[in-house]
Amino acid sequence: MTLYDLIAPGYDVLLRAFYRPFRFHAFEHLPKKPGASALDLACGTGQNFPFLAHRVGLHGKIIGLDLSSGMLRGARRSLARCNNIEGFLLRHDANTISSDILYRQTNLRAVDIVVCTFGFSAMRSWEIAFHRSFDLLKPGGIYLILDVHAKKRTLHVRAVEKFTRSDFSRETWHYLERLCPDFHMEYIDPSTYLFGGRAFVAFGTKNS
Repeated sequence: MTLYDLIAPGYDVLLRAFYRPFRFHAFEHLPKKPGASALDLACGTGQNFPFLAHRVGLHGKIIGLDLSSGMLRGARRSLARCNNIEGFLLRHDANTISSDILYRQTNLRAVDIVVCTFGFSAMRSWEIAFHRSFDLLKPGGIYLILDVHAKKRTLHVRAVEKFTRSDFSRETWHYLERLCPDFHMEYIDPSTYLFGGRAFVAFGTKNS
């Protein structure tokens, strides 16, 4: 049983309201694409699903991917509350996701949107997960990252990192910056500090 399997039952109660303003701010940067397909990498309990459903609209598709079966149980409930959305949940390691695996589960080989929120800071080999998921993005598709970054390595930051098995020093937007000509990154105002780090959103469009 993983850490996230253990915390899954109380995850939404503890953190949904806390993270909601940051998710709301981040998804405001994502344009509406009716009928689009969206991959939510490290989807957890599906807290992004209502925001994604609003963006992909009627007949859109949401694909939630996570390695924790406990988190996916919560994601299944979140998906059920999204009307007129075709949903898929994949229990799979983001480091080994591929178009073939995606196709076998969803009949899709690529998606219009990829999002990863509060995932890369806690993910092992996050660079591999990023590149594999970026490969699944259609040309002209949008990639969005919401996470926490800490410039200062305080004892507080290190304690939280140890407990959550995260690394807030990662500048996980750099690959996106290199790959997307229209790249944009900003720290979320007001300058609220989360566990010693600042929330940021980064996004860009894949070259056609």
